[in-house]
Amino acid sequence: MAAGKIAAPGTEYGPCKEPCSHTDCASSRSMAEAECIHCGKPIGYETSCYSTETGFAHAKCEELFQDVRRRIRY
Repeated sequence: MAAGKIAAPGTEYGPCKEPCSHTDCASSRSMAEAECIHCGKPIGYETSCYSTETGFAHAKCEELFQDVRRRIRY
């Protein structure tokens, strides 16, 4: 699984800087506003993140969670 980033508003691949009715922009904003399933903070823009079966997670949070899970198994 590879981490991705949500491009910042106004950048080449990011949503419009100003409010708009573009479907892609609304989707990007929605993902950036989603809360991390581990820490509860918004995912944000330009931050490595994963889309998991249960929601979005910051890459650092998800990788820490997976590391802890591996250690518990052994």
